[in-house]
Amino acid sequence: MNDRPFSLRPRPAPSRGPRSIEEFIRRISTEPGGFRALNSAELQAQVGARQNGADGDRDVDMTDTPSEAGSDVVEAKDVAAARDELLRAINQTHQTSMFALDFVSLLLSKENPAQAVATFSPGLRDMVGIGTLGASMLEAPTTLAHGRVPDNKLVAIGKRLMDLNKAADAALAASKRLQQEIGFETKYWSEVLAVSEAGWQTFRMPYEPQTMGVKFGFSNAAPEFKAQSIAPMRRAADGSIRLEHGKMGGGTKRLQVSILENGVTVGRSSLPRPLAPNAPLQDRVKESRDNIFARELWLEINREARMLGTRGVSLEGSAVTYPLNDTQTVSLQLVTLGEEEATSSGEHAGAQDALANWLCTTFSLLLSNAHRANEQKRSESSANKRSTPPASILAPLMTYYEYDRTIQKCARHLAVFNTVLHGAGVGTPTVTMRETPFTPMPGVPASTSLAEVFLKPPTVQFDLTITPIARVQILLKPTLQSLSGATFSVSFVPSGQPTAPNPLVALTPLAPEENTCLEALFTYLHATVPCAMAASYYRFVRQQTEKSPAPPTPDGADPSPPLPKWTIHWNNNGIIDYDTGEYGVYFDFGPNQGTGTLELKVTGVFMEEGKKVRREWVWPGAEGAIGSVVKHVLSNGPPDWDEV
Repeated sequence: MNDRPFSLRPRPAPSRGPRSIEEFIRRISTEPGGFRALNSAELQAQVGARQNGADGDRDVDMTDTPSEAGSDVVEAKDVAAARDELLRAINQTHQTSMFALDFVSLLLSKENPAQAVATFSPGLRDMVGIGTLGASMLEAPTTLAHGRVPDNKLVAIGKRLMDLNKAADAALAASKRLQQEIGFETKYWSEVLAVSEAGWQTFRMPYEPQTMGVKFGFSNAAPEFKAQSIAPMRRAADGSIRLEHGKMGGGTKRLQVSILENGVTVGRSSLPRPLAPNAPLQDRVKESRDNIFARELWLEINREARMLGTRGVSLEGSAVTYPLNDTQTVSLQLVTLGEEEATSSGEHAGAQDALANWLCTTFSLLLSNAHRANEQKRSESSANKRSTPPASILAPLMTYYEYDRTIQKCARHLAVFNTVLHGAGVGTPTVTMRETPFTPMPGVPASTSLAEVFLKPPTVQFDLTITPIARVQILLKPTLQSLSGATFSVSFVPSGQPTAPNPLVALTPLAPEENTCLEALFTYLHATVPCAMAASYYRFVRQQTEKSPAPPTPDGADPSPPLPKWTIHWNNNGIIDYDTGEYGVYFDFGPNQGTGTLELKVTGVFMEEGKKVRREWVWPGAEGAIGSVVKHVLSNGPPDWDEV
């Protein structure tokens, strides 16, 4: 502190007179009587007294009059009020002086504590203490202030250097964050570009323009899966892309097909391994596509299974099952990749794994075909649009399998049929199988063409030649309405010889048209063999009769051609003599009642050593050829006939 004294002047006393006309009117209104009590004479006297300054020097009239007594009362009140006001001013001045003294003492306690303690108030000393506040005048700094200037400069320089270092560190950290952000953004957009170049559709999310999305689903899928076919590509902490699938949680799903033989699993479709979390984005998008495809496939299979209960399809817990044949059953189940059951299925190979994988692939192919059908329906006019029924996935495959099994069963039976005839030595019987060649339409994808094969399998034709002139044609067609999976029709093929028409046209009954029972076809074919045998050997008998010379007549006339000795039985299954109808040969073809083996039976009634005998020959098992047997029987006809 310097030695200059502080100027502590008291606050000037406020003026007792009114400061404005409003205050004057307010004061007059508070007086008894208000403006009515005013007297112009008194007002002029007061004004004159103020102007002359003779209020304290003029002579006072001590005459005891009523007006003078009232004025004395008023002056006594003014003196008391003035005294109170003076005491208040003195008290306020005292308090202000004490505050100023405490303030000055507190300032002095910084530089000269010994002197300042004498004027320190006890309350201030207890509250703040000595030396807590100081002041110096810049115009005349003290010696102590001069000594602190270099220190203050060094502190200021240090503070500036620290601030500069902080700013440099902040700029360096911002640069590092910017470089890191650039790296993250580069990694993010490189993955987005890789997904787009791989063929996936990328776009900005409708409700989040700042977020990119990818579409991995199918536009023609069921409505409940369209909303799940889009996933936002959000940036992870390391700059990689994190796909958000929303409602499609619960792990990656796949359809697994199991083949059961008498309740024991003998084959399962293979399952892929779950992707690693750090797998490329293209693989993760593809896995999401396969996941939603498997979920939709499972939904469509469940919807269709509820409509195919009459065809043996059943829902057992979390699996859909249907019989493949008498011993095999197909079980379908939606499994999660990575679970114990799913992973253990690929460790042990089964005998029917190939069939299970084929069925699983076919199911996916049929669902893709259903998507194409939905797209075609959408392109039609709105008048033709109806509610979308469940996709046909199980029914076409079951029908195709039944149709294929029908073809194989028919081929096996005809092969046995041909073997029996060959074993009996019946000419040159043949069985030829022809399938309508599949010619895909130009420009149609291979998957579409393959799906058409399952939905509309090609027809199969069997050409059966029993004898050189007895020929039968069998046509198998697929059907989706029959449990057998196929219908058949039978027709007769011309023999190719102008002089020898197909005898089955006249001898056999009409073939069943568009029948679905394969056993009826076999029964009809079994019935045609005896007719074909009878027609073939009767033709042979006629040829032999025509070649033999006629005996001369007694009158030397031209001999008439010999009459035939044999005729076809009225059941068209044998050859009998004209006269008695007892001698001859009878043919029968069909399964054995006891063993079920297909047999060709020939029964002959003829003369042997002068006696009428009846004998049977059964193929397979009989010795010799059927032609020799027939010739032997017909050569030993009635006793009075010559040999053929």
